[in-house]
Amino acid sequence: MAAAQAMMQTPAQARLPGRVSARPLPPSAIGLQAGAVVPLPGMTDALGRIGQTMVIRRNGVLQEAGAAAEYVYRVVDGQMRAQQLLPDGRRHVIRFPAAGDFVGFDEQGDCASTVEAITDCTVVRYPRRKFDALLAGDAGAGQQILRLICRQLSASNRMLMLLGRKTAAERMASFLLDMAGRRQVAAAADGVRFSLPMSRGDIADHLGLTVETVSRTFTQFRRRRLIALADRHDVVVLDRDALEEIAGD
Repeated sequence: MAAAQAMMQTPAQARLPGRVSARPLPPSAIGLQAGAVVPLPGMTDALGRIGQTMVIRRNGVLQEAGAAAEYVYRVVDGQMRAQQLLPDGRRHVIRFPAAGDFVGFDEQGDCASTVEAITDCTVVRYPRRKFDALLAGDAGAGQQILRLICRQLSASNRMLMLLGRKTAAERMASFLLDMAGRRQVAAAADGVRFSLPMSRGDIADHLGLTVETVSRTFTQFRRRRLIALADRHDVVVLDRDALEEIAGD
């Protein structure tokens, strides 16, 4: 009976296993490279002039929820995790910023989420005051940033539908397809391979599932020859059409 009741839980009721663990960066964990800003393809030179490239080591904290939102960040390389702490101590992983994504568009003056590095990451940091002034005075830069924000908003809307309407298998299929679409994939013997560096707990807290359900669904997909796992973090998509049918996208 308990198992049946657990299967009927809504995403909002599902038990999220993780908790936020914010670890402030020691000086050795962050490197600032003044004047070595990694360019954003197609972006104006003006944005590059106000940026500063940073290296965030694995498990380092880029920003903490509640801190003053003094900077906007662009991820150049690596995988990050944006998360919020729920009132009862559980966490929700909002999204996984990766190359090309912006972090720090918080309108209330404080950071809405804690952002940590899952892997070693390279980001560009823009002072919020200079960033806002640039966008106000440079229509071209403003249009390009708006397109990027709209892309992130569309991804957030897809996630709301995923959490509100989809089964565990549908959520996992959608997640894998989204991750594969956002990453550079490599040809494998039977399909395409991509890296999935986040933990099973991160995925569970992102999709509103338990770690056990995530692991069980991975196993089901493997047995059905939809995916293969080269190792714990490398996924090979063997049957994309079948995953898309499950996802219902």
